[in-house]
Amino acid sequence: MLKLSEVADITAGQLSGEPGIYIYRVSDLEEAKEGDISFVCEEKYVKQAEASKASAFIVKTGIVIAGRNLITVPNPHYSVAKVMEKLYLKEETIKGVHPASLVSEKAKVGANVSIMPYVIIESGAEIGENTVIYPFVYIGKNTKIGQSSIIYPNVVIREDVTVGNHVIIHAGAVIGSDGFGYTKKEDHTFYKIPQVGKVVIEDYVEIGANACIDRAMLFETRIKQGTKIDNLVQIAHNTCIGENCILAAQSGVAGSAKLAKGVILAGQAGVADHVTVGENAFILSQSGVSKDLEGNKIYVGSPAEEARQAWKTMAEVKRLSELSLKVKLLEQRLKEIDEYLNGQVKK
Repeated sequence: MLKLSEVADITAGQLSGEPGIYIYRVSDLEEAKEGDISFVCEEKYVKQAEASKASAFIVKTGIVIAGRNLITVPNPHYSVAKVMEKLYLKEETIKGVHPASLVSEKAKVGANVSIMPYVIIESGAEIGENTVIYPFVYIGKNTKIGQSSIIYPNVVIREDVTVGNHVIIHAGAVIGSDGFGYTKKEDHTFYKIPQVGKVVIEDYVEIGANACIDRAMLFETRIKQGTKIDNLVQIAHNTCIGENCILAAQSGVAGSAKLAKGVILAGQAGVADHVTVGENAFILSQSGVSKDLEGNKIYVGSPAEEARQAWKTMAEVKRLSELSLKVKLLEQRLKEIDEYLNGQVKK
């Protein structure tokens, strides 16, 4: 529970209305009731907000809802996230190492760490202070986990992996599995190439459920600071994912590819091996990147091309049936003219 004035302080927003009313939860416009706060990011939602039962609104600068309690901010989504952190209490975890876990005597565990039942931590591993590790997590030899990170159940982090501070790894993710590396012998069978490199996860990265990040063959696979990886994402060996990238569900990055900072891969987008994608490029859903792409552009299709050109091409393709019919009519007309002229000559 927060007073509206406290909400304004948390968001550093401009309050107009009654500062003493209480806010109990954040809700959307349609379901909100008295005691709720909702938010409006665009003018098109103002009428919906006027009909809402919410007690107050967080609104983007320039938006006005007459006669209602408002907190005006530049970025409502960010402000709502800050309020939710205060309103909704996080689960309290018990500090210490649970007796049902198996922690090597040669592992180092920092202060105020929570290690829950059935966790296995191998020798040489290091766990930073205030980190929380949920049940059935495996952490391999010489792996280092930073401070204030959260590792959810059934995560596997294999040997020689480095995980930074404030990292979140969701259930079922596998970090440091072998890269998909084979060579073909003369008898056409495959021979496995040892994958002896590392994985480095920098600070403030979040990795979704059942995502897989493979270790490098020789050097490292690196996920840079602030990147967010959705569920069911595959990142292959020796890749480098830049700062503050977004990789949505079922997207994939093949070996030795490089994504510069700010790249967005929408759902099921794929990047081929040894390809470089420039800063802030946006790869739309189900697109296939087969060659290097410039930054600061939107791409679509497979092979991916700049969206404006691709959509123009698609529009032209849709007109092909119409053009084909016109050509057939012209051909028929020419045939009739030709027959008529031939008939005149014979006369």
